[in-house]
Amino acid sequence: MTEVVSSILGSLVEKLTSLATEEIQLVCGVKDDREKLKNTLEMIQMVLADAEQRQTKENVVRLWLSRLKNWCYDAEDALDEFEARALWRRVRSIEHLTLKRKVRYLYSWISEMIFQFKMAHNMKELRKSLDGIDKDETRFTLSTNVHERTIVPRRETHSFVPASNVIGRNEEKESIIEWLRSDAEAIKVYSIIGMGGAGKTTLVRLVYNDKRVEEHFKNNQVWLSMPQEFKIQNIIRDIIKSLSGLAEVDNYNLEALQNHLRNLVKNRRCLFVMDDVWAMSMNDWLELTILLEGLSKGSKVILTSRNQAIAKNMGTDCLLYLANLSLEDSLTLFVKYAFDQGQEKNHPDLMEIGKEIVKKCGGNPMALRALGCLLYSKNNRSDWEHIRDSETWQLTNTLPSLEILPSLRISYDLMPSYLKQCFAYCSIFPKNHEFNNFELIELWISNGFIQSSGNNQELEEIGRQYLEELLSRSFFIFLKDIYPFLYFEMHDLIYELAISVAQTESSNMKVWTQDISPTIRHVSFPDLSGVPKDELSGCFNKPSRIRTIMCQKLGSSDSEEFFLETCILRFKHLRVLWLEESSFNLLPSSIGDLKLLRYLKLSDGTINKLPKSVYELCNLQILDLAVCQNLEELSADIKNMINLRALYITTKQKHFPESGIGRVTSLRRLCIWDCRNLEALFDDIQSLTSLRMLRIGMCRKLASLPQGIKNLKALEDLYICACGSLRLPEGDGNEPGSMSSLQSLVLSYLPELVSLPGWLEGSASTLRTIEISYCPKLSALPEWLQNCSSLTKLQLTMLPELSSLPDGVRLIPTLKISECEKLSS
Repeated sequence: MTEVVSSILGSLVEKLTSLATEEIQLVCGVKDDREKLKNTLEMIQMVLADAEQRQTKENVVRLWLSRLKNWCYDAEDALDEFEARALWRRVRSIEHLTLKRKVRYLYSWISEMIFQFKMAHNMKELRKSLDGIDKDETRFTLSTNVHERTIVPRRETHSFVPASNVIGRNEEKESIIEWLRSDAEAIKVYSIIGMGGAGKTTLVRLVYNDKRVEEHFKNNQVWLSMPQEFKIQNIIRDIIKSLSGLAEVDNYNLEALQNHLRNLVKNRRCLFVMDDVWAMSMNDWLELTILLEGLSKGSKVILTSRNQAIAKNMGTDCLLYLANLSLEDSLTLFVKYAFDQGQEKNHPDLMEIGKEIVKKCGGNPMALRALGCLLYSKNNRSDWEHIRDSETWQLTNTLPSLEILPSLRISYDLMPSYLKQCFAYCSIFPKNHEFNNFELIELWISNGFIQSSGNNQELEEIGRQYLEELLSRSFFIFLKDIYPFLYFEMHDLIYELAISVAQTESSNMKVWTQDISPTIRHVSFPDLSGVPKDELSGCFNKPSRIRTIMCQKLGSSDSEEFFLETCILRFKHLRVLWLEESSFNLLPSSIGDLKLLRYLKLSDGTINKLPKSVYELCNLQILDLAVCQNLEELSADIKNMINLRALYITTKQKHFPESGIGRVTSLRRLCIWDCRNLEALFDDIQSLTSLRMLRIGMCRKLASLPQGIKNLKALEDLYICACGSLRLPEGDGNEPGSMSSLQSLVLSYLPELVSLPGWLEGSASTLRTIEISYCPKLSALPEWLQNCSSLTKLQLTMLPELSSLPDGVRLIPTLKISECEKLSS
């Protein structure tokens, strides 16, 4: 484990110098402490690169860095408290002063005095402890001439590896396909065994997506990403969802699941892929095969695993031990990622170094791909030599994947420090978690990982660049693109690396008896159902500075209520509270005490009312209430959340209150989804001058949108779907202040849409993609569409009345038209 401090310290120096900390000036005696802290930190910053590089050899330096990092976190908590207090003052300053509020202000004044006294004391203590850390640093004779060594790959996007990029596996692929298409009486098992990163999953994906296989099994194919712990009910659910598309089986008991599965597979020839199996006993397998007895002849199972004993338990009919690539194939694969096609011939010196790097990878495809991506388009010989000569090749590690981790660790070590903490944070999610871009970037923002570039660039845009860089380094596997969402996952070896580098800060608990270290800042808790209170309370003895809590499917039992209330009362520095799919009806009113909370996720839950105190969370940046079908209303008091950047909302109310959401001018993303009673939005929508994305869907009674929507000048993405009663407001695109930044427009399942509103013409020069589908009354597209100079994609689906296209539209690079009967070809 190595400590990464530079990114945390850098953001701390920025906080100390920013205008936001002018709040500190109000506290007597703190100004001098702030200046001394800033000066000392800037001196430490000059030697930090040397310390971070020396820590792998010198344990005393690593311990010093650990102390410094913990100090940085404590200092950041103190400064964030100042900022939160400043936000609270801003909210209070714009309130209408009723008598009741004047009385409350008197108490606030007393509270302010106590706060200032406390913070003055905290700043003095921070300065003293930093002086001690600074004094210890002089013992190490750290150099100011060492700089952070990073290599930044230049590829901007990443996707599935196409078949042409899979080297040295064609013989195995054809052999497996031939076996799959052979007849067999009973269900047969093909096991592929190999070390992590050998390419087992990549090989099976090629087979699974082959047209011959799809035709043979008539698309009755099931891909199961296996969890580390085998649970028959979860496996059955996944099979049912895959074969039938039925999502509403989560509440089925085992008997109901078994009956459903038997009926579903009866007389069907199916292919099941069980990818990355970690644990399965003979009894587990027998129990599953009994349920699959009704399958038609020729049904097959492909298993991938690192453990040959699992293949034995499943009674394997055919076993393939996937060996590492030959030296020749290894070099071919490495070159494919490190150079553009044919360019390696222009760099014979780099190729010689590359051959030595390839030898050290031991034929492991994942290692070769990771280092090839890292060196892509890098023509500097010293970069290649640095990787070849890295001491990390000698790294010893107790994890079972020892033979692969050093090569991946080199790629991690050469990340910029700001990227390292973003990557390490991903370890808090479970294995095989399917990430999406918005979710992850919002979590990074909420934890303060996204560093401002100083050129007014949006944090979300910087986060997108971070994500693209991790994709380009092969630290994520791209899964699918459903605009505007990108979905991706981590290979299990990359996930192990994330756990390895984050082990002093993050804990993904598997059992409640697991101890939580005092240094842990981010923790994911397992299922709480059935856990007694006394066992829960033991988890809270050591940690006190937790910043992230993730706990899915939290119920309403006494133990679970105790857990949530204890978390809120004990962890006052929480930034993220993730309570997705929870079944409680009310949040504790103490939620308002989490003054530093930036991310609150209650989506897919049964909550029916938000406490008034939740609207006092002035620091909140992300509020996710999507698919909360029981939520009665969103109060006008949401206007107090003056820092909110993203709001996802499902509610039962008919109208949103005026001077509510429209007053949250910091909003960048607004998603209004499945509000079944909603008839109108809010008339002051034009006040959302920072809004970049607006998504409205499945609001059946929504009859109109406010006229102000056409004045959202910063809006880049507009998505409106499945609103059966909706008519879009009319207006002229030449009106002053009309929408002028739109890049993506999606209109779908809008039966009342007759024509595109004129105010969209204001974005003619910026629109890049337009998708219109299932709008039965749409008969024509506007002539201004031919003036969309940036438009690269136009997709038209199921528009039965559309009879013509404007001139020039057919020249758009990607034009997709389907089920538009009247449109002449």
